[in-house]
Amino acid sequence: MQTLQRRIAALESANPPDENLTITRRIVSPGHLDAEIFRLRSGAGEAWERLPGETEQKFVDRASREVKRSACGVARLVSGDGEACHVEH
Repeated sequence: MQTLQRRIAALESANPPDENLTITRRIVSPGHLDAEIFRLRSGAGEAWERLPGETEQKFVDRASREVKRSACGVARLVSGDGEACHVEH
């Protein structure tokens, strides 16, 4: 077991994990799979709106920089307004 722990420590020091991780979930609906992101919200209740002329990637990058992170450096962003879609069968 000691050998395994030393090997893991050596691997982690050679390739340290990123300090910050942002998980972005893109919510899509049928027929709109390529829809661009204009709103993002975090698990902590924060919200962002895309600025006029701002590209989608720059918008996601901005929200990723501004979002509050957990003690481990992880943040969660979700696209859309969070309304549930109901389909009648």
